[in-house]
Amino acid sequence: MVQNTGTTLRADTYRPVNVPESVRVEEDAAGLPLAVRGKRQPAITAIEDRWRLDDEWWRSEPVARLYYAVRLASGQRLVLYKDLVTGCWYRQSY
Repeated sequence: MVQNTGTTLRADTYRPVNVPESVRVEEDAAGLPLAVRGKRQPAITAIEDRWRLDDEWWRSEPVARLYYAVRLASGQRLVLYKDLVTGCWYRQSY
């Protein structure tokens, strides 16, 4: 059984989990991801899945994202998304 420490949790003690990380992605003419840019430029060998998320369209800053589950040349699986409002790419960890 977990012992009660008697401390109250506060909102400022929480940390966000799975915060997207900004990345630079090389795209082809159709806008599909070709490589993730950085110190190493791992080529994307396969796009395994693709889906779109549109949410909160009624707000001043709606959410419109195009997600890609990709496989890198190293064999690593990665989830990327392009923010369709800003045009920026992000890496999403799970």
